[in-house]
Amino acid sequence: MQLRVRLNESAQAGLAWVQTLLARHDTARLEWVRIDHGSPRYRGVYGWCHLPTRERPTFRIACKLPGPFPTSTTTRRPPLYRAADGSFPPLPGGCRCGARLCDPRSGREWIQVRGRTRLADLDQALVWIFTHEAFHFLRATRQVPGRNTEIEADTWADAQLAAFRAARRGQDSGRVIEDPE
Repeated sequence: MQLRVRLNESAQAGLAWVQTLLARHDTARLEWVRIDHGSPRYRGVYGWCHLPTRERPTFRIACKLPGPFPTSTTTRRPPLYRAADGSFPPLPGGCRCGARLCDPRSGREWIQVRGRTRLADLDQALVWIFTHEAFHFLRATRQVPGRNTEIEADTWADAQLAAFRAARRGQDSGRVIEDPE
């Protein structure tokens, strides 16, 4: 596995976190992790996890950090399902409603929920986007439990970011959280 980093600024704490997470898992099927600033047309963070294909049987992770920082990124939260009485549960604090959807076969209705995660600096941004994309790889290779969804990837990234922040404040040993719950 190759770790390719091209950043104009130092993100040593974030890179150390990335390397610790990678060292704790089997990366034999991960060809590379690329970390760079990405396109200046975008703001904040973005990335992807390339799944294996017949032509290229390995995973690849790309993390793009165009900034500027601090910034906030939109995160997906578990949806709110309509109750039998026709009402929806209250929206969690700090969240907003997304699309309202209905399954025509079952008649089940739900509202997508969107939250925000604050990324104070390049280190936090790197930890968040890398752990989000790494979740897709780790789940696809059955190294972490759960479902390989954007909601669970965002939840796992938020938990990893909280642990990273606690470690920086000296409140924790800096351990990487294994379980996405």
